[in-house]
Amino acid sequence: MKTLRSSFSVALAAILSFGGSTAAVAQQNVAFSQQFAGSTVLLTSGDTIQGPLVLHRNEDVIRLTMPDNTVSTLSAVAVQSFAVKGQKEDRRNYEDFFDTRAGYYYGNPYYSVPRPRRERVDTSQVRVFRTYRWNHDKDYSDFKSPAFFEQLSGGPSVLLRREVLVERTINNGPMYGPGYGYGYGGYGVPSMSRYRTMKDVFYLGLPNGNVLPLRNPKKDLLAIFRQQAKQIEQYAKGNKLDFMDPRELASIVNYANSLQKEAK
Repeated sequence: MKTLRSSFSVALAAILSFGGSTAAVAQQNVAFSQQFAGSTVLLTSGDTIQGPLVLHRNEDVIRLTMPDNTVSTLSAVAVQSFAVKGQKEDRRNYEDFFDTRAGYYYGNPYYSVPRPRRERVDTSQVRVFRTYRWNHDKDYSDFKSPAFFEQLSGGPSVLLRREVLVERTINNGPMYGPGYGYGYGGYGVPSMSRYRTMKDVFYLGLPNGNVLPLRNPKKDLLAIFRQQAKQIEQYAKGNKLDFMDPRELASIVNYANSLQKEAK
C-alpha cells in the first residue's frame, strides 16, 4: 500500500510540476466505466483523498470508496487531477463482433471485418488524469465545462486522451443480405451486425488551459507546431513513429516541446 501511495504521489507531483468490404453504417457512444484498485485524487480545494475508484467516462464523474466504506461521488468541477493504478478489466464493456462459435478463420465471411480492440490491462501502470474546461468538440460554442482528460505526455503542451466506447453497426454486404433468409446471410449469421470497441480521441492541452482537438493527429499537430513541423515529421519518420499510436504520439509531442524550448 505504501508503494502504491508513493507511486501516486510521484505521479501527481509530476503533473503539477509544469504549467498548464464491409461498411460501418452507424456509430454511437456507449456509456461505460472503468474500475481501479487504488487512486490519489487532488481536489480543487487542495485536499487529497485516496481509495478504490470508479471512473464514469461519459459523465466525467468519479466514485471513490473511502476507508469507512462510504462512497464519495465527485464531478470534474471538484477535481484538479488524479492518478489511478490497478485497473480492473470489466468484460461487460465489450461485445464480440459476432458469436465466438462462428470463429475467426479464413473462409469465414466475417474474417476480414474489423474486430474490437482487445488490449491486456496493465494493472501496474499509473495513469494520470487532469481536469480541463472543454467545449465538448462544439467548435462554435463558447460554453466550456470541466472534463477529465488522460495525460499522455509532458508539457508545456500536453497530449491528452479521452477513451470512448462506441457501438458500430456493420453492413455485411449484399452477398450475405436479406435475400439469404429474412435478414440472415450465408452461414446463418445476420446481414447487419453490431459490435463495441474502444476508440482513442486525442487532444492537445495548451499552457493557457485551452484544449485543441486532434481529429487528424498528424495534420493537426504539424499545423500547431508550424515552425517545427519539418523537424517533427523527420523525427517521426526516422524513428518509425505512428501518429495514431498513443505512446508514439506522446513521444512526438515531447519532441515538439523540446524543440520549442530550444528555440527560446
